[in-house]
Amino acid sequence: MALAVLGTMGAGCYVGFNSLNTYAVSSRLYSEAQTCAQNQIDLILSKEPFDLSSNPQKIPSVLALGTTTTPNVFVYNDPVSGNVTVTGTMATTVTDTGSTMNFTGVNTNLNVRRATVTVSYTYRNKNYAVSMDTMRTADQ
Repeated sequence: MALAVLGTMGAGCYVGFNSLNTYAVSSRLYSEAQTCAQNQIDLILSKEPFDLSSNPQKIPSVLALGTTTTPNVFVYNDPVSGNVTVTGTMATTVTDTGSTMNFTGVNTNLNVRRATVTVSYTYRNKNYAVSMDTMRTADQ
């Protein structure tokens, strides 16, 4: 009888610790995806020069209008086996908001770009995605 109780408790502990480990890995992967997206946002906000009035052809590639997809943006290696277990894909979409300002009867384009960065990955046959937005105005 005592052996059955100990066996049941042991099985319960195993299932519980396995669930905790799965949650910890899932949280770590989500944090890595957030960091990847934030790094891309930082690049978008800091890349220079972004001055459409002096030379419209000289726009940094990260601020070019459209969608850019980057495969294998982050990799999670299993610390025990060293096998690659998770890779992600980053999609960056940059649009012109079309914002204008009317000053003394003259309509001026504010050159505001909106960027949406989405990092997608799959873990244990479940899809996850982290998305962040930012806006950037011209440097002028």
